Amino acid sequence: MKNLFKFIFLSLMTVAMVACNDSDDYNPDTAVTPYEPVPGRRMVSQVKTTNTIDGRNYSWEHNFSYDAQGRIKEVNSKIVHHRAAKFENTTRYYKCNITSKANYYFKDEKLRVEYTVSYEFPEFSAWNDADRGKDDGLFNENGTLAKMASLDLVYSATQLKCAYADGGHMYEPRRDDMGNVTGYVVRYQTGDADSLVLDRSRDFLYSGVKNKTNFDFSGYFGYWGLERGIVSVATEYYAPYQLTAFGMMGATSNYLPLALLSRDDKGKVVVDDDGNPVYLYGRWEYDAKGCPVLFVDGSGRKTEIKYVN
Repeated sequence: MKNLFKFIFLSLMTVAMVACNDSDDYNPDTAVTPYEPVPGRRMVSQVKTTNTIDGRNYSWEHNFSYDAQGRIKEVNSKIVHHRAAKFENTTRYYKCNITSKANYYFKDEKLRVEYTVSYEFPEFSAWNDADRGKDDGLFNENGTLAKMASLDLVYSATQLKCAYADGGHMYEPRRDDMGNVTGYVVRYQTGDADSLVLDRSRDFLYSGVKNKTNFDFSGYFGYWGLERGIVSVATEYYAPYQLTAFGMMGATSNYLPLALLSRDDKGKVVVDDDGNPVYLYGRWEYDAKGCPVLFVDGSGRKTEIKYVN
């Protein structure tokens, strides 16, 4: 599945390649925009997720820098992935080093994100590749994105209700009573009717610990599903840029996530002897300021967090 997302990502990014624009004279510290980050939150400088699958090590490292107004200015990412290649009855995995850089440009109600991505295969250089692209968006008067790339977004106040993607797909984030995003539903609209494509509405549970950071982990972990509807999306834990994690698509989750719904290899929900769904609980570690520095989710993936100060 990850390879499928990467194939789609490469194909769409090739179409999105653009020439240089007037961003060269942009001053991030004085730019005016309706979007404002949540005040009083501790600013995350890095998140790094690691995982081991069948003896292969995967990692997703993202480094953040901000402008004078506390808005995200640049994301530099380093990813270690593995590409599967089938040879008759044998599947071989090739290590892939992915590096990317994304820059954010705010101008009144407009948002532009420009990014570059490169792929380096140490064992098979013929697959090496590099891409660049841009996506444009528009903020509404509430400072949330009304449009971004292929998505049109609809809100109730600042809480996102639905995102409509080109081609007829609709993404609907679902929340609990505390405002935390518990998952999402994808529908496909044809005329006046629509059909259910994917239901992940209750896949995630939350702790009772409030998120004191400027970074919404539910967005980063993919709970919203939204960034897979943007043309520049790659895979879970990686897109050339983050939007939901920094509150550009409306109200973020209030608390830190804790558990994920257990599913088998075919995506079917695992249930206990009484027929109840099984959740896999993770654990958080905190620093002296009560901010998270490590999360080990129920599947064993580790996410480490560092701060600007």
